[in-house]
Amino acid sequence: MSRHPRRGGRPQAGRPGRSGRSPHAQPLRRRRARRLWWAGAGAAVVAMAAVVVVIAVTAGGRNPTAGGTSTVGGAVPAAGSAAPGGSFTTVSGRTETIASLRGHKSLLWFVATWCPSCQAGTHAMAAGLARLRAAGVQVAEVEDYADLGQPGPAIAAFGRQLAGAAYHDPGWTFGTASQALTRAYNPLGYLDIYYLLGPSGRVAYLNSGPASTMSQLLAHAGKLT
Repeated sequence: MSRHPRRGGRPQAGRPGRSGRSPHAQPLRRRRARRLWWAGAGAAVVAMAAVVVVIAVTAGGRNPTAGGTSTVGGAVPAAGSAAPGGSFTTVSGRTETIASLRGHKSLLWFVATWCPSCQAGTHAMAAGLARLRAAGVQVAEVEDYADLGQPGPAIAAFGRQLAGAAYHDPGWTFGTASQALTRAYNPLGYLDIYYLLGPSGRVAYLNSGPASTMSQLLAHAGKLT
């Protein structure tokens, strides 16, 4: 005997027929819908967790830079510690080392040229340069290696535009940090971080955003011997 009802006949229990619906079909569809909802919700939670992980890794400073290089997580040099060695290239093409800064009060400032706070800070540095000079501080503003992987103007164009006439001041040097120097002083890939180095070659003070921290910087520079 056929398992299917004859045309016009009564549908078997639990099966929808041609002439009507089974009384059990509606609860079955509801159960299936609930299972599909829970499966969809679980997938959404997994996807959201993946997004959170990506955001956490990026916020932790593991930001890729150009040239196959990345700034990897690590501690920045602490106040009181010896300033790490390394080199940078000035806009005139000279290679300068951190060792060459010893014997002077120096401000070593790492910037990304596409960063708004770095642009504002360079304006502030131009305004405060005379007071830094009076405190015996020479400034080296260096672009992070590969500009932290983002497109930005060259450091020379950046300095000329934002520092104005102070760009040519002998007490302010612009340059580009080597990969090793960037890793040593900016391992977390901050857009803007500076170090006040004492004549002995030790870190005396560190901060960021000269546009808002110039007064603190000047206070520490004045006390530095």
